Amino acid sequence: MANIVRLPSGVRYHLDVGFGGDGPTRPIPLVSGASVQNLGTQEARLLYDNISKESQRKQNHWIYQCRNGVDKEWNSFYCYPDLEFFQEDFEVINRFAAWEFLKRDLIVTVKFIRNGEEGEILQHQETLVHIPDGPDEVHIAGKIMLVNNEVKLNMGRKTKVIETLDTEAARMKALRKWFSICLD
Repeated sequence: MANIVRLPSGVRYHLDVGFGGDGPTRPIPLVSGASVQNLGTQEARLLYDNISKESQRKQNHWIYQCRNGVDKEWNSFYCYPDLEFFQEDFEVINRFAAWEFLKRDLIVTVKFIRNGEEGEILQHQETLVHIPDGPDEVHIAGKIMLVNNEVKLNMGRKTKVIETLDTEAARMKALRKWFSICLD
């Protein structure tokens, strides 16, 4: 689920806070092909285009894409039509996703790290990628992820495993330590 925010000026932005590690770290203007700097050398953009599965090429979707450097290929992650959805639509979608989603055994937690919040996490990092912030801008310096039994850190260059978890108790401890999530 992505949110589209329309400002009083009429300018629209794509906001997606729930996608995960390759998700956008800032709002993206709803302008086809306009890219924004994401984490480190990664760029993100939206294209308003059709997708290969469509039998009628006149239908366009907003396609979210990322690439990990200017010399890399763009990867498409998801798309959506330019339609307004209502509460009932989301209830149907969520019901299907809750009952039919195939990855129920995958555990994923992602926390974006803002400049100034690095603290203990930076002890695992050799070099911090620095992109100057504007006066009102919050810069995402990195991300920490728990994927099944591994805690991974990416400070804008390469993802590396910083902790391996061998028990459920270790996973609960890692959720508390790295993400401030306390579960019984």
